[in-house]
Amino acid sequence: MTLGWVVAGTIGQFLLAYMMFMLVVFGFSAISNTHRLSPFDSSVLDSAMYSVPASCIVSAIVVIVLYRMGAGKLAYLWYMAPLFLFSGYLVYIKLFIKPDSIL
Repeated sequence: MTLGWVVAGTIGQFLLAYMMFMLVVFGFSAISNTHRLSPFDSSVLDSAMYSVPASCIVSAIVVIVLYRMGAGKLAYLWYMAPLFLFSGYLVYIKLFIKPDSIL
């Protein structure tokens, strides 16, 4: 691992956190307008609004810590963790939230 790639990846993760926050907020507002949400669905989507961007920050911190501990190149795979969490968010919306029958 080189310091340059760790810094570039960390900056990328902070930008990705901002972008994912915007995607989750606009996605949640679109879902709430077109679907009938149960209280559980609403709480899952509310928590995703904070946990998806926070996962970007956590993965950046993990990579920095692994860099300082002398980890190998496989530590860069931690940068992909937020993408898996966001994919889970999309799968949850697609599979478990039922559309409103009026629309």
